[in-house]
Amino acid sequence: MEYEIPTIEMYDAEVEYPVEEQSEQYVEVPVQIDVLKELRVPVVTETPIDVTVPVEVDHEITEQRAVMEDIEVEIPVAIEYEEKIPAPPCHWHDIKHSHDVRVGLTHTHHHKD
Repeated sequence: MEYEIPTIEMYDAEVEYPVEEQSEQYVEVPVQIDVLKELRVPVVTETPIDVTVPVEVDHEITEQRAVMEDIEVEIPVAIEYEEKIPAPPCHWHDIKHSHDVRVGLTHTHHHKD
């Protein structure tokens, strides 16, 4: 087993110790001196002013809404139908007929075919 044994070794060292000396020192001592200074101090002054305050006013609002509504509308529509072309005139008339036919015009007699 090993043991560590304390040993004392001597080293050179510098040690400071007090020595009496006489010296004069000047010490600054605070002195109180009264001085007058002029200062500007803020002062509160009140002046009347006019302020416009908003007032609550009721407004009537009209709302328009579009509504789908079924309505009946009459629209003219072209209709196709077949019609027989009348037979060509049977003859020219040079005399006045008892029915409404003028002289010099043609007319047809509608016969059931």
